[in-house]
Amino acid sequence: MNKTESGFPLSLGKPQTMTRAQIVLYYTSIKKDNKSPNSGIALEPVLGTQPPKLFVRNATGLVREFGAIDSLLIASCMVFALVYTTTQFPWFYGNTSGANMTASLLIAAVPFAFLMITYWAIGLVMPRTGSDYVWVSRIFAPSIGFAWALLYMFVVFFVAFVGETASYSYAVSTVFTTSGILDKSASLASLGTFLGGTTGEFELAVIVTVIFGLFAMFGTRYVKGVIYASWIFAILGMILMWYILSTGNPTSFATNWNAFLANNPVAGLNSSATYNALYQSAVTAGAPAPNGSITAAVAALPLASLFLFGGNYISGFSGEIKNVKRSIPIALFLSLILGIAYWAISSTLTLNAIGLGWITAVGWHWDQNPSALPLVPTQPLMLAVIAYHNPALVYAMFATYLIGSLAPLFAYFWIPTRYLFSWSFDRAIPSKFADISKRFNTPYIAIGLIVILGIILSYFYDITGWSSSFTVGSVVWGIAYVIPGLALMVFPFVKKDLFNQAPGFIKAKLGGLPLMTVIGLITAIAFGYIGYIAYTDPAVTSTANNAFAFELLGSVVVIGLVVYFISKYYYKSKGVEIGLAFKEIPPE
Repeated sequence: MNKTESGFPLSLGKPQTMTRAQIVLYYTSIKKDNKSPNSGIALEPVLGTQPPKLFVRNATGLVREFGAIDSLLIASCMVFALVYTTTQFPWFYGNTSGANMTASLLIAAVPFAFLMITYWAIGLVMPRTGSDYVWVSRIFAPSIGFAWALLYMFVVFFVAFVGETASYSYAVSTVFTTSGILDKSASLASLGTFLGGTTGEFELAVIVTVIFGLFAMFGTRYVKGVIYASWIFAILGMILMWYILSTGNPTSFATNWNAFLANNPVAGLNSSATYNALYQSAVTAGAPAPNGSITAAVAALPLASLFLFGGNYISGFSGEIKNVKRSIPIALFLSLILGIAYWAISSTLTLNAIGLGWITAVGWHWDQNPSALPLVPTQPLMLAVIAYHNPALVYAMFATYLIGSLAPLFAYFWIPTRYLFSWSFDRAIPSKFADISKRFNTPYIAIGLIVILGIILSYFYDITGWSSSFTVGSVVWGIAYVIPGLALMVFPFVKKDLFNQAPGFIKAKLGGLPLMTVIGLITAIAFGYIGYIAYTDPAVTSTANNAFAFELLGSVVVIGLVVYFISKYYYKSKGVEIGLAFKEIPPE
């Protein structure tokens, strides 16, 4: 931690001075922490060199064990992965009237480039666990920082972990259903149908969540093990997916689709739902024709943005990264560039193999009424249909797809545990959640709470439905970035001492105005505009489920404010003023 010449920690505002009230407060807190009124600690040393006890302890207990490659792999798997293709293509094209995804991604790349610069600055100035929460709470106010971070993490966890675990269950369901069709096994196909239903989806989510909790509990070695092993299979899976898609076209896909359903051994799957019949029923129900205009691509930005979210979560564990100055920009910008390339290639090959009109219509029908389709239109299903006459290729694709999908699911489970730890370390929530396992250097209580939260949210996930939850979550996720942008904009003026000590380009000026102010303003405006596009789109705001989801997320902000002030007054009654901690950067 940076210190002034007096030996006290560097304040984020004015240099800190010790008032008599603070000295008494500090002495009182020491006695309470030691649980003895006769601790033997004299008051005089406090007047000299001892810093006030602002945080739960003087060091986080976390260890810097992640290098540049580790950080890049974690950031990248949060931007692009096999599991994200499971249902996202029919969801995107069905909700955007077949907008040009590649064009929309390239347009979105502009605000995302500014967002990456914003998070680069955040990571350099405050390289701490949960650093964007630390950033917002220190620049604005503790209550605003915590309420924002709670909403932000709730949305990310709900969409990217709970939602993607549901997608993963669809993929597992497809594997068993397809295996049953290929092997003419009614039992396998029935198991697939069960796993694709509400009960099976929940049971699989519980298993995945508990296993992830155990891996996260046992420390960095296990975290890296999951990430690296899954990435090896993911790379093989990407190659297989692109190869299979490159061999298909809409005509052969339609033929294979019809043959695929005709051999279905389960009566519950409607074998009469041919390629053309599904398309015609969707059109009859009101499915729109594809719109490849630039206007449609701009209108699709709120949903296209979902495909690029994630790389910035490198800041979530920046307190555990070696050589932050080098690792963070590599992870941020390479994950963005590789993500755009991955999604552009995957979406283009998928449309060429299946047909834009068909996936738009069928996707729209599934978004509006999932029960209208005999099977969930998952990417593994589409790949299996294309490679229908090559079972060995199909099974190889299944194996790599399922194992290669674990890394991003685990990353989005793991990151929220770091935010929970960070809140607790500041005492915005009970300090117990900041406890660290001495053996594994992991916040084991925080991890346990995330396991419980993941199971509860998985149970309630079907209240709003997959498409609705994903749509609303994506919109709020994007709008959330307005706050860090605004914080960066005012940073040079609100925290002048920290700004003057910032490294390199962060102190640069543009026409007399701090460059960070310009970048922060552009970031806030860009993501605010993307939010405006979403709120003026009837497909996003008009349905009852979506309205309920927005109300639910609004209540999270209120809960965040209530929790913070309850914590503040609770600790105040114990003689600890938690507001003092928010004037400092947490220790490493």
